[in-house]
Amino acid sequence: MNGPRMNGSGANEGSTGGNRSWRRPGPVRGQRGVALITVLLVVVIATLLGTSMSTAQNLAIHRARNYLDQAQLRQYVVGGEELARQILFEDFAETPTKDHLLEVWASQELNYEYEDGEISLRIIDLQSRFNLNNLMIGGLQRERFTRLLSQLGVDAVFVDRIADWSDADQNTSNLGAEDYEYLGLERPYRTADQGFQDVSELRMVLDMDTESFARLEPYVTALPTTNVPLNVNTADFVMLQVLAPQINGEAVGNALEQRVAVEGFNAVPELFAAMGTPPRTSTEGLGVQSGFFEINVTARYQDRFGYLRSVVQRNPADGGLRVLSRTFTRALPPLTTDVEQDAEDE
Repeated sequence: MNGPRMNGSGANEGSTGGNRSWRRPGPVRGQRGVALITVLLVVVIATLLGTSMSTAQNLAIHRARNYLDQAQLRQYVVGGEELARQILFEDFAETPTKDHLLEVWASQELNYEYEDGEISLRIIDLQSRFNLNNLMIGGLQRERFTRLLSQLGVDAVFVDRIADWSDADQNTSNLGAEDYEYLGLERPYRTADQGFQDVSELRMVLDMDTESFARLEPYVTALPTTNVPLNVNTADFVMLQVLAPQINGEAVGNALEQRVAVEGFNAVPELFAAMGTPPRTSTEGLGVQSGFFEINVTARYQDRFGYLRSVVQRNPADGGLRVLSRTFTRALPPLTTDVEQDAEDE
């Protein structure tokens, strides 16, 4: 009978022994956990890097699109200015001897639509307003400006102070002010001692308050030269009434009606004839043609808006136009006053 084989030590070769057990080593299981965590970390880092790159790319795309849209809008704004210049040039070609408010450039409906946007133009004749630099001439210009301040309810002391602000000397006028008065202020500064560059300089004139400036601003301009004639074909009710002391509201009303009927006067004496003023009324500093205009452009491209306010000068010989200044900001409307309405009601 064959039994289990015994080896030399007496142990049964067919037996595994009761004291021995087979177990998986501990370090292998720990290494698998570390590997899993490492994989998870790699996945998280890759996800974060991908998200970061995607976000950065989206921001770059949006930034590029914004730059492109803004550049496109700016081109539309500048194009609106060029369109206005073309309108003014064509106006000169048609009627080179006079400018009036029934011409195309003076329309309040200069609106042009195009794909994804529109352009609105408003052209203002700056020679329909009193040129502050004309005060350097004195005489009749000073008299008219004095009457303008009286008509607007602004203190007449500003006649001398505005003149002193722009003259080249330091000689104080009767009610004026030069550097000595300005240097004594809490925040001292000096007078310009040169012509007005912009109407906003009026705010620097001694004691010029907000209300006085708001009343005066719509009726004045700052042109780069003196002795610029006022265009009687575009001047409003208030400006026409201050041309001479004997002119009243009724005379101005008659002249305005006649001005519309004849589509602008051909000469200044026709204005005074319509008013019924004496033939000796001076026509100095007056005219029927304009060379300085303000162009206001509002452009929309998709959901963006752009603005441009530029001053142009038109050559009275050939109608050529040149830009004197540009401001890419929105022009705020002046504070409303009842001066003009009150004058018309008289």
